[in-house]
Amino acid sequence: DASELPFRMMCRKYGATMAWTPMVHSRLFLENKKYRKTVFTTCEEDRPLAVQFCANDPAILLAAAKLVEDKCDAIDINLGCPQGIARRGNYGAFLGDQWDIVKSLVEVLAQNLSIPVFCKIRILNSIETTVEYAKMIEKAGCTLLTVHGRTIDQKGRYMGLADFEYIREVKRALSIPVLSNGNVRTLEEADESIRITETDGMMSACGILTNPALFSGLEIAPEVLANEYLAYCAQYPVGVHIVRGHLFKILLSKLHSHVDLRDSLNSTNTIEECAAIVNTLAERLKLEPSETAIELDESTSADNEEDVPCDMGFLFD
Repeated sequence: DASELPFRMMCRKYGATMAWTPMVHSRLFLENKKYRKTVFTTCEEDRPLAVQFCANDPAILLAAAKLVEDKCDAIDINLGCPQGIARRGNYGAFLGDQWDIVKSLVEVLAQNLSIPVFCKIRILNSIETTVEYAKMIEKAGCTLLTVHGRTIDQKGRYMGLADFEYIREVKRALSIPVLSNGNVRTLEEADESIRITETDGMMSACGILTNPALFSGLEIAPEVLANEYLAYCAQYPVGVHIVRGHLFKILLSKLHSHVDLRDSLNSTNTIEECAAIVNTLAERLKLEPSETAIELDESTSADNEEDVPCDMGFLFD
């Protein structure tokens, strides 16, 4: 849910050169019109855009992709989601040891779509195996690969740092563009990620959730960003639960010292109620004499992927 249309448009304003939709369940997208209408919205300015699907059945994936083939610039197969829902559904990173399925998914799309096929993976247990996996995906027809530098077990409080060496070796082994993913919260870290991994760009997920202006390098107050996000939501309406989720992340450092507003935000039912809380916070912050540094623990970290509903991304190069 985290890369819906208003958030994508905001991130584009601040320097994202490409955006991905939230992860879309291919079977539900194909079979359920209400789900399809809710999960996929776009506009003329929302380009370039990749629609991100999870799947384990090539025929279903192709049929779902055909529904948006003329509304986006690429179809991205999510092979990186490490969460329990992906394990239960047998998709995402849990296909990392089922190469025959992965190969078939990529091949069927590459042979039957008029737009490029992208993939995102997590690293496997060794550099050699990861490189072999990536080369198989490239050979099957993938035209751009994003590599998240953590294994399937690196999530939540056990996340640790992404391993840029794995990503660099994948980039050196492939002829298609490769994007790095992981360890980025600032523009400087984005540049450093590209330098170390030698990749063609980088994708941000968790980092950009707390700072939608990350790729601009600008220092913008969280309450200002929150109000701007709400303005985009007025233009491109989404569910209030999605809005709340973004506001919690954007305002994370401020809500720690304004617990009453945090609790109020958690019980909001309308965008107008969300806006009133953000405005109240902004007024309070004007009265504070100085910025107070808050040290975050792992459970509230912007890089805690357990808080993020699978993968979303924005490209910077």
